[in-house]
Amino acid sequence: MRRLLWPLALVVTFFIGWAAAGAARKGPSTAGAVGHLQETVQRLQQQVGTLQARLRARDTLAASRQSGTPSQTDAPPAAYSGAGGPPVDRVLAGAVTEQRPAPDSPARGGGGARPQGDRASARPGSRGTSGPAPTVEGALEHFYRYLEATNESAGRARWQRARELLDDLRGMGEAAATALMQVLAAGSESDERRAAARLLGTLQVPQALPLLRDVVERDDDVLLRRAAAAGLRQLQTPESIPVMERILAHPGEDRLVRLSAAYGLAESGRPLGVGALAQIFEESNADGRGREVAFRALASLNDERSLPFMRQVMASPAEPAYRLRAIRYVTAQGDAQALPALQVVMNSPDEQPSIRDAAAQAFRVLSGSR
Repeated sequence: MRRLLWPLALVVTFFIGWAAAGAARKGPSTAGAVGHLQETVQRLQQQVGTLQARLRARDTLAASRQSGTPSQTDAPPAAYSGAGGPPVDRVLAGAVTEQRPAPDSPARGGGGARPQGDRASARPGSRGTSGPAPTVEGALEHFYRYLEATNESAGRARWQRARELLDDLRGMGEAAATALMQVLAAGSESDERRAAARLLGTLQVPQALPLLRDVVERDDDVLLRRAAAAGLRQLQTPESIPVMERILAHPGEDRLVRLSAAYGLAESGRPLGVGALAQIFEESNADGRGREVAFRALASLNDERSLPFMRQVMASPAEPAYRLRAIRYVTAQGDAQALPALQVVMNSPDEQPSIRDAAAQAFRVLSGSR
């Protein structure tokens, strides 16, 4: 990794000199070419900046391991109050990126990146301390520490470190937003770009919408597009809704990209999203890819919009576990329209006893005969 830094730095220096020399030699007639070169130089400078930040994060981690002294992110986390996001968020994040996601920060409250402040001020019930304003360079280093923590295989401790660093990034506000967008736009490795896309959604950075949209619509890396779609879903802005609708307008789009868009639209109250989640559940019957997440997303809506789907599942030949969960859902929602289907299931001699008994119990509850 370190060997990549110097060649990139030399390339940046070369382009800067080339652009400056060209501008001085040829004057205004080459303004367009110089502008293009300056954009290239800026992109390369951003890549060098991200490489430097990643190297610093790795050096800090290596030094703390060699000395045996815990770094700031190795310290035991303070007690948190509140609960994290709904479990389906974490399941969806893992499914669309095909890796185990770090747990959401319990400090997450549904808002965007918080104003400036340190980790202490970002925690509920703690007293903030004054300090220097967060910088993009500092946010980049925190991001790469987060990335290294989630890439470790040390078990629960890595999630604690990742949670601490996520709170740090949240407290850095605009500096963190700028750093994450810089990584997504100019990162040199795919894993860092995927992580940046997810975190832009987790921190709900609305100005990241154009970047996330461009990745979903134009990038060839399907895993990166899935991560960008997951981030897009979490933005929860009116401007993101047309983008997610366009994703669903292409049935040939990757299923897990469509899954994120469908869930985002369903969360925003759009019937299109609910129908798309049900469709994804059905089409994933053959290979199972996205099936569990689609079911969880529909169940997480926790209202009458999912009832037609649940009635269909409980009376279908679907996997028994899904049918049992569907029966419980219609019971919890007090769905009287499910009574005819429940009666058929409970009286069928071919049904498995667990499903038949659950249907009979649900029928008694919903009919008031219990």
